Amino acid sequence: MERELEASVRALCDRFVAWQAPSGGIDVLKCPYHRPPLLRAAISYGQDLPWLARALYGAYDALGEPRYKAAADGYAVFFIAAAYYTRATYALGGALEPCFKLYREHNPGDDSLDETARAIYRRLLEFRTDNGNYINAGYGWRTTPDGQRVVQRDAHPDEDVAYSDDLSDVGRGLVGYFQHFKDAPALEHAVNHAQYFLREFRPGTVEGIWSSAAGTWLIGPRHHAGFENLVDVYADEAGWGWSTYFCNLYLARLFDCVADEGLRHTIRDRCAASLRWWFDACQWEDGALGMSGRDDKWLGQTALAVLQYVELFGRQMVDGETHRTYYQKALRALGWLRQMSVPERFPPDGYVPVTGRSRPLPGWNTSWQLAHVAEGLLAGSALESLGAP
Repeated sequence: MERELEASVRALCDRFVAWQAPSGGIDVLKCPYHRPPLLRAAISYGQDLPWLARALYGAYDALGEPRYKAAADGYAVFFIAAAYYTRATYALGGALEPCFKLYREHNPGDDSLDETARAIYRRLLEFRTDNGNYINAGYGWRTTPDGQRVVQRDAHPDEDVAYSDDLSDVGRGLVGYFQHFKDAPALEHAVNHAQYFLREFRPGTVEGIWSSAAGTWLIGPRHHAGFENLVDVYADEAGWGWSTYFCNLYLARLFDCVADEGLRHTIRDRCAASLRWWFDACQWEDGALGMSGRDDKWLGQTALAVLQYVELFGRQMVDGETHRTYYQKALRALGWLRQMSVPERFPPDGYVPVTGRSRPLPGWNTSWQLAHVAEGLLAGSALESLGAP
C-alpha cells in the first residue's frame, strides 16, 4: 500500500481506536459524535459501531495491525450485547451482519456468541408483519405539541417508518445468519423480505420501495421530512446514498445465495440501475458525491460509491454498457476521495458544504461515514484493477 494512502487509513482508524471505552463501546468523552451538541444525549451505543468494526477489521486485514482487530472485536461484541434490548430492527440486523459474522470470521475458534446470535435472530422475527415490508423497522414518528417530531418506539405496526436503509440491515442480517448457521428458513425470510425492495412503490402503501421513475430505492414509503442528514427532503419522493449502497449490499449478498434465475435477474437489474442513479444524480464534476442529489460533497458517500462499484462488478452485476459508461466516473470518485482524505486536507466531519441541503447530523451518522472513508480507500486498488472497458 502506498505510504500516503496507508497514512490516510491509519489516521482514521487510530481515531476509531482512541474513541473506544473499556466496555468496547464509545467513550463519550473522547468521541464528539456521541455527545451534545452532535447528539441530544451522550450515548455509548449507536448505529455507527458495526461500521467502525467493519472498517477496523478491513484495516487489520490489509495492514496487520493488532490494535485494529482488538478494537473491532470490542465494538462488535459490545454492539451484539446492546442490540438485543432495542426495538430498532436495523440494530438487530447489524448485530448479525456485520458484527457477528465478521467477529466469527476473525475469531473462528470462539463460538461463545453463537447462542446470542440465535436469540437476536428470533427477536428479529418478532417484528414480522403481513404488510408489504415483511419485517418492520420497529419504530414510527409522533409530533409533539410544539411541532417537533420524535421517535415513537411503541408505534402501531401500520405507522412503522419502513425506511429502505433500515430494512436493508434486516435483510443483510438474515442473509448473514443463513450463511453462518446454514439455516434454510433464514434464507427464505431473506427472500421474502427482498420483495419489498424489488416491487414498485405505490403511494400510500408499504407494498414496495423501488421507484422506476427515480431509478433507485426511495428513502421510505411515508411523506416524512426533516430526518437524519437531509433538509426538507421527503422520504417518499427521493433516493439517497445510504439506501443506494445498503440496499445493494443486502441484495448482492442475497444474490450470492439463491439459484432462482428470475430473482437473480431482478436483483441484478435493480442494483445496476441504482448504481447508475447514484453517479448520474449525485456526482459532481470533481468526482465527489452528494447524499440525495448534488446537495453537498461527502467523503463517506463517495467512498460508498467506490465500494458499491467493486462489489457489484465482482459479482458480474455490472453489465458491459454500464461499465463502459460509469467506470471512469467511479475512478474520478476514487481520485477525489484519495485527494481529500490526506490528513492535512481532510475536511471537518468529512463534509464539504455546497448547498446546505444535507448536514453532518446526527453525530453518529457522521462517524459512520468516516468509517466508510477508510473502507473506500482500502478498496481503491480493487477498483483500479478492474481495468478499462
